[in-house]
Order: sequence, then C-alpha cells, then structure tokens
Amino acid sequence: MVTERMLASGAEEPDDHPGSNGTPMWYRKAMEQPGESHFLNVDGAAIHSLHWGHRSGEKPLLLLLHGLRAHARWWDFLAPMFASSYHVVAMDFSGMGDSARRESYDVSQFAREIIAVAQTYGAGAPVNAVGHSYGGGRLLRACYEQPSLFERAIAVDAHVYFRDDNLRMPPQPLGTKIYASADAAIARFRLTPEQPDTPNFLLTHVARHGLKHTDDGWRWKLDPAVTADGHTEIDGETLLSGISVPVDVVVGEQSKVVSQALAQRIATHLVNARGPITIPSGHHHLMLDQPIALVATINALLANQTHGAPHAR
Repeated sequence: MVTERMLASGAEEPDDHPGSNGTPMWYRKAMEQPGESHFLNVDGAAIHSLHWGHRSGEKPLLLLLHGLRAHARWWDFLAPMFASSYHVVAMDFSGMGDSARRESYDVSQFAREIIAVAQTYGAGAPVNAVGHSYGGGRLLRACYEQPSLFERAIAVDAHVYFRDDNLRMPPQPLGTKIYASADAAIARFRLTPEQPDTPNFLLTHVARHGLKHTDDGWRWKLDPAVTADGHTEIDGETLLSGISVPVDVVVGEQSKVVSQALAQRIATHLVNARGPITIPSGHHHLMLDQPIALVATINALLANQTHGAPHAR
C-alpha cells in the first residue's frame, strides 16, 4: 500500500542559522529555498521526502538519494540549484532521516522505496535519478527491477560488490547516546570515511539535521539497526549487465571507497554507461568537498543525454 501526505518543512528541526559565520552566497541562496516535506507510506513505513520546484509548473522528476546512515538533507544546499528545470525530490530511506523505522531491514527494501517514490511523484514519465554511495547502489538495483521507470541514473561514488571482491563492510555498532545539547552531539559527528577539505558549515549542516530532540535530550535520528552488511544481494556483474537504463558513473579522484579501477570495472559491465567521470580532488562525500563541481557535473550529464560524457578533467 502506498499513500501520501504533506507536512510543513522544518517541523521539529533544530535551527540551522543559514547565512551566518561567513557562509558563501550559493549556500545562503539555497537555504532561502527550503524543501517541502512529504510522507509516503511504503510497505507500512512512512517514507519522508523533500521537494523543490514542484509549485512552478509541470517538470520532470529528479530524484536525489543519500548514502548509508545519511539523510535527505545532505542534498539541501544543492537541490535548489536544479529546481528551475526539475521537480526535485530528495528522499530518506527507512530508518534514516525523518523516515519511519522498520522492525528489520532488507537491502532490497530500499530499492522498493525508490521505486515507490519515483512512481508516485514522477507523473508517469521516466525519472532521472542521482544516488550517492549506498544510495547509488540502491538506485542501480531499482533500475534492474524497474527499467521503464528511469530515464537516466547517475551513480556518484557508489561501490558495487563483485563475487571476487575482498572488501566487505561489516555492521558497525552505532551508539544510542543522549546528548545534553545539539552542539555537544555535533562536536562528536564524524564522516565515514573521514576526509579533508570539508567546510565546517556543511559538516555542521548535515550533522544538525541528523539530530532529533527528545524529552531526555538530543539523539541521532538514525536507527542503530541500519547496517552496512552488503550494498547489493546480487553479484555486481549480474546486476550491472542486467541494467538497460543509461547510467553515468561519477567518482571522486581521491575517493577511499571507489577506486579508479573499480569505477572502470563498474562502467565496463554496464550495458549503456558513460564514464567513469572523475571529479578532480574529490573525495567520497562529493557534495561536501566539491559541491559546485558535483552540481556542474550532474547538470552536464542531464543536459547531454545522448552524446558522449563530458570530461571532468
């Protein structure tokens, strides 16, 4: 069953103080255009999404997907840059962000959530979608399951597991500590993997919106039961070779998650791929250390749907 409801954006969210502390103009302008919150019931869980550009005429859907243990507001400061051309939707996977928790999590469940959101908000037209990291892996699975639903997929520094891959991401324990203040929790926030060159105002933004205030204090919204025990349950070669949707493979030059060799292997096994497209000096969390370059790359790929991929370097 899939049902949809709307909520005013920013409900019960901590104050983000946009534009303070010398933040750049592009960030201040983005923060002046907050997304509108909607909730969609997917398989018994309320799936939250933020929407931009949907109040100004009919536009194609651009779906933005966050990484593991992240949330939709990682796209807050980039999504408005696409809103003049697209109805932009950034969704929270179940157990993350403002989406409801489940009793248990199946990696294929996240792909079903993508499909439900795309079907509900896509107005019957093929959808363009961008998935970062784990969200990119889930997007590839959704394309495998429902190819007619997607116009194009852009996988941003998304790891894919192959049968001979020695890299595994075992479940990492997540604390359920209660903090006396939001600032105390933010001071403990760390990226996984950690990376240099991340502006503090962006790190603070994603950390602050990952918090929830309770009667006892501040805690992370993330369900501790969400773990990284496998990005795809299908071997990478089988998965990729079964995707007919055009896919662009984007990777950070300095990524610790997706090497250049792995990015090339992913692109080689895809039926209809462009890339890998490398963002110079970029690490894994590209929306944090290379936000403008990432927007420019996505825009170029969306504008050039049929020709060869633009060179990022």
